[in-house]
Amino acid sequence: MMNVLIVEDDPMVSAINQQYLKKIIPSAQLSLTKTDNGAHALSILKQQPVDLVLLDVYMPKLSGSEVLTELMRLEIHPQVIMLTAANDTDHVKAAIDYGVLDYLIKPFTFDRFEQSVTKFLQIHQSLKNTGPLAQKDLDQLFTTPSAQSSQLPQTLPKGLSRLSLERVLTAIQPLQAPFSVQDAAQAAKLSRISTKKYLDYLIDTHQLSSSIKYLAVGRPLTVYKFAN
Repeated sequence: MMNVLIVEDDPMVSAINQQYLKKIIPSAQLSLTKTDNGAHALSILKQQPVDLVLLDVYMPKLSGSEVLTELMRLEIHPQVIMLTAANDTDHVKAAIDYGVLDYLIKPFTFDRFEQSVTKFLQIHQSLKNTGPLAQKDLDQLFTTPSAQSSQLPQTLPKGLSRLSLERVLTAIQPLQAPFSVQDAAQAAKLSRISTKKYLDYLIDTHQLSSSIKYLAVGRPLTVYKFAN
């Protein structure tokens, strides 16, 4: 379950953020909390674990920058994506000093929002493993999305999203082969139907191969592995 806190004092913007988020993370895998001020956000963060905070700057009682300062003082470190109209140096510096994951200036597009949340999901998935990370795993964490995507084609078939393709690719790389659609969907936190579209594309482009696994009970299962 992904625990996300939206901190936004404009009800319309808060609703849009929620709508965008639910287009990326399935509702069954999302635990969402919302508040309209920084003071209440801090209270929530002290009481319950939060994986990701979508944080505005200009809010009553306590600004987003003040929230970041308090989080550092309290040594509470959820991943934070700033979603704000504040583009002055002081607020940006406060965000950098905290180590925010991304900083989006309002109004932002869904594609830009999806890029930020996808980056968070990639990091969250990679750090779930307690063992040592290989250099390629670290490269995925610390390389900018634009550099990661440079090896992907500029155009995709209709109905496929470049960001979602990156998300599926990142999710399936650590999986033990052969893996199923269900395995890939759980790793990418996408629906089975959406995930299969991207697996089919990766087969069509010879990046994956598939085979049939016969089970003792039930239908045969299609499984996948990276092509040699």
